[in-house]
Amino acid sequence: MMYLEWFVGTMKKTFGIEVKREDVGYEAHDFYHEEIDALLIPAEHLEKLPNPLLIEAISYVDDKGYEWIAGYVLEEETRKKLYEVWIKNGEQIAYEIYVD
Repeated sequence: MMYLEWFVGTMKKTFGIEVKREDVGYEAHDFYHEEIDALLIPAEHLEKLPNPLLIEAISYVDDKGYEWIAGYVLEEETRKKLYEVWIKNGEQIAYEIYVD
């Protein structure tokens, strides 16, 4: 999983949370735009992304029971990151869009 190190590093650097690699969950799904919850990717961002799109998600539950999810959309051929979203306990806390 190529973004594991990025997730562990970002959790430490940005949120001050030490994450053990073995405590991290991972899944990947293809979605059509109409299947995407606006919490995950708002409509104005979706229109800049491929349809269908590949979302990979890394999840972690910290010692206070908070669930952290980093979801990112990848260009399927190049594996280049097009979009990322951070969710803590079901609330979007940050996002980054890498396409115009």
